[in-house]
Amino acid sequence: MGLGFILGLEIVFPFIFGILCLCLRGRKSTSLMAISVSGVTTALSILLCLEYFRGGFGKEVTFDVLGFKVSNVSFDVFSFTVDPASAIIGVIVALIGFLILAFSYDYISPANREHRFEYGFGWFYGMMLIFMGSMLGFIYSYSLISMLIFYELTSICSWALIGFFYEEKEAVYAAEKALYITHLGELAFIVAVALVFLDSRGFLLSDLGKVIGFTKSLIFVFASIACWAKSAQIPFWVWLPDAMIAPTPVSAYLHAAAMVKIGPYLLFRFIQYSGSVSYGIAAMIGVMAIITMIYGFLMYIPQADMKRLLAYSTITQLSYMFLSLSFACLGVVDGLRGCIYHIWNHAYAKCLFFLTAGALAYATGSRFLTDYSGIVRRSRIAALSFATAAFAIAGVPPLNCFYSKYLIFLSGFRAHSVLAYALSIIAIGESVLCFIVFLNWVTKCVFGDMSVKIREAQDIPYGMRVVLAILVIACFISAYAIIPVLSRIGFVGGVGR
Repeated sequence: MGLGFILGLEIVFPFIFGILCLCLRGRKSTSLMAISVSGVTTALSILLCLEYFRGGFGKEVTFDVLGFKVSNVSFDVFSFTVDPASAIIGVIVALIGFLILAFSYDYISPANREHRFEYGFGWFYGMMLIFMGSMLGFIYSYSLISMLIFYELTSICSWALIGFFYEEKEAVYAAEKALYITHLGELAFIVAVALVFLDSRGFLLSDLGKVIGFTKSLIFVFASIACWAKSAQIPFWVWLPDAMIAPTPVSAYLHAAAMVKIGPYLLFRFIQYSGSVSYGIAAMIGVMAIITMIYGFLMYIPQADMKRLLAYSTITQLSYMFLSLSFACLGVVDGLRGCIYHIWNHAYAKCLFFLTAGALAYATGSRFLTDYSGIVRRSRIAALSFATAAFAIAGVPPLNCFYSKYLIFLSGFRAHSVLAYALSIIAIGESVLCFIVFLNWVTKCVFGDMSVKIREAQDIPYGMRVVLAILVIACFISAYAIIPVLSRIGFVGGVGR
């Protein structure tokens, strides 16, 4: 099969069966269909990756699907590309989605002590598949128009899933807040695309390289706003903690491989194709990343609700990706690589952390860390998952996030800028303090005296335990899996150092 055919199937497949799932009501039939479809999509993403690297390692391959001309101006509505970055991020979007849906088979059930799921199975699985298809469409997009379309589709999917418990006012409010704020980012994105077109007369990522001067800086300001809104960075962070009212598998996908990862990936693409970026833009992105990083860290210190703690932790980890991209703006190619590397590694660690929270809530009926004391005496896999995820996020070697954080810090010191040095040192300090906070919770929750909730907890189903075990292993080995690919990620046109 050709690359174009595999890519088309990978994007379209989740949409077709997602719509079909929306029409179904049975829990088992709907979940099995969704798991099977996500499994096939994952297989297609891996096959695409293997075919791409076997056919021409590191070369960009583009596919124009739909476009038209008006007054000699080409409107490339749907155009896609396969390159090292999209190939590996496409795998993580599909693979994490598959693991989450496999976990959901037992979690989305009437046996769940936190939420008794007795309806809405078609809605949940259908929207999750459409969410996956929208993310894949965005990741592979080469046209800024198709990026805009898929950007908005992910906002609509997140709105539908965050508001899953629509009978609760808090859920409706949280869903609407997420939609409004991310739609504000969409408007900024539209302005950025319009400016690209006015200066270059094109809508492709490659047209970014034709823009120069003040217009380029203005494009990056609006693109950054779009990215910050999607990734819950200051000043748009307020929607993400409230979104934790969603079912935990939804939260896991939002944080690990969908929605919030659009921000750093979109900015990565803009920097990759733009060539040189002004020092002022680099400083803006870096300083905003550090401000958000510090705020996110201060906010997750007092959290007792595990999912809200993880929400602020995600905000902070996304800041690392934006910080890495600020170094890329200064011409350091490792800044681009550090961003993609951290997207990849963080996906496994954060998915594990959220699904561990889901498993504990399923078993105990509580999502508060103060109720989880003594996990190891009740469930060794839950205890191992909790500790592994916490230390991975904190960047403890040999767990995966250590390597991507190290590359980000290294790129900062390679930027040969006083500002970059200062931002890198602050980020290192945050990583150390993050380890102290998570070490405290691991000590209390995993090894503390057994709480009443843990003592009375029901068993975690076998399927959920298998998914947790796979993710634990992934947190140890994922960093090594894409090392050969990282060296092939760089600026288009060979700029940078």
